[in-house]
Amino acid sequence: MQLGGRILRIFILIILVAAVVYAGVISARWLGQILPPTDVGRFAVSAAAVLFSAALIFGVMTFYVNHGFGLQADIVRSVATREKLVALTFDDGPSKKYTPQILDVLAEYNVPAAFFVVGEHVERYPGIVLRMHREGHEIGNHTYSHINVPTTPAGQLASQLVSTNVEIVKATGTYPLYVRPPRGMYDARLRRVAELLSMQVVLWSLSSGDWRGSMTPARIARKVLERVRPGAIILLHDGGALIRSEGASRQRTVDALGSIIEGLRDRGYRIVPLSTLLEYPAGESD
Repeated sequence: MQLGGRILRIFILIILVAAVVYAGVISARWLGQILPPTDVGRFAVSAAAVLFSAALIFGVMTFYVNHGFGLQADIVRSVATREKLVALTFDDGPSKKYTPQILDVLAEYNVPAAFFVVGEHVERYPGIVLRMHREGHEIGNHTYSHINVPTTPAGQLASQLVSTNVEIVKATGTYPLYVRPPRGMYDARLRRVAELLSMQVVLWSLSSGDWRGSMTPARIARKVLERVRPGAIILLHDGGALIRSEGASRQRTVDALGSIIEGLRDRGYRIVPLSTLLEYPAGESD
């Protein structure tokens, strides 16, 4: 059964690559017919074909992160329920500057959250992680140095997860139950290691987009409130950076968080711990 699933995924990948190449060729031919056969025209055709192919690849990868291919019973993105329950999750921390501010907001509203932490940051700021734990928040594994999972050798991948678990246990005395790969990029090896470590792979169903430089606090809150659905796992960030593992400003997230919480409550949503949401019976409603 596993072999059949692997063959199916490889076949789907081949089809997708072929589709991207074919679309690039078709777009290049179409542009070649409407642009003059000059050096500038040929450059424009080539550039447009590359951009079109890149856009298709980005679309495929976005679908892969948000939906995946084939049966993925071991990966959670949301919970099927009619009741208005959601979970807040934060990636890439802890941050010395922003995580305490986020914890302050959560405490003010008495709201639980799950923090997917980077191991080297836990080692650097264990006191912040201990505060998360003491204030009732759940803590998950986000690899030790915010790696790109699909390109990481198997031995290093396992070490990244184990090392982060060790740092979390050292900081809190509690073993983490959840793992989330950076950028949502996973593969079969991560899923196997997670299973061996008795950890659930948890992604998300609603990204706030707070990592984008163009997002203001108002836009972050509006995106979440417009797209939220019952059973959603909402993605926010308390640390990290687009390329590096640390350094980006998360002040917009801090400033948006109160509006998100108030807006969810105004719409009848209840923010619950991630573990509560994952254990909620499918289809249940009051």
